Amino acid sequence: MKIFKALNTSVGKKIAMAITGLSLALFMVFHLIGNLNLFLGPEAFNGYVLKLKKLGFLIRIAEAGLLSFVLIHVYSGIVLWLKNKRAISKTPSYSITSTPRASRYTLLTGSFVFIFLVMHWSTFWYKFNFSKGNKTYYEIVLGPEVGFGNIYYTLFYIIAIGLLGYHLKHGFDSAGQTLAIKGTKYEKTYYSLAAVFWFWIPFGFISIPVYFGIILRLLG
Repeated sequence: MKIFKALNTSVGKKIAMAITGLSLALFMVFHLIGNLNLFLGPEAFNGYVLKLKKLGFLIRIAEAGLLSFVLIHVYSGIVLWLKNKRAISKTPSYSITSTPRASRYTLLTGSFVFIFLVMHWSTFWYKFNFSKGNKTYYEIVLGPEVGFGNIYYTLFYIIAIGLLGYHLKHGFDSAGQTLAIKGTKYEKTYYSLAAVFWFWIPFGFISIPVYFGIILRLLG
């Protein structure tokens, strides 16, 4: 009971955001490793997806956990934003321009990324699990409908991942403050590691649509 009361405070929600955000960032590493199989060809990528499917209910549990972390992260972020907005409106002398630019755009980038996730789940995930037809997983990802064979989806994907990187940069900075890492001997290591998540991991994701959706298209 005390735990729920603590999580319902502003500090509790910041901690919840930090933990869920870091967990989701860690998931991105494993997701990217799997997606990079696309560069190895159809057999490698299809084999990777089939191996995951053999895990059965364990994958369903992991997906449920992932979704719950996303919803907790989004809910906590919205509640904190509304509280900050009310606090600012009650303090006329406080100027919103005095807040860091990243903080002002976090909700916007987070909202865009959430829309992207919903679209991503309703296309790739849905087709992989319920509407595969006679196509292979490799063909779905690179297909002209919802895959990188569609230039509009390709560009949307690139923009979304770019904004995700920006969102993660601010998120790691906020998490560093919330978890009291800033100012300690671990600060330099933490922010070096953070750069891997907010720059190199998104860079890896973006390399996929750039190669399959743009470079191969230009090469004919």
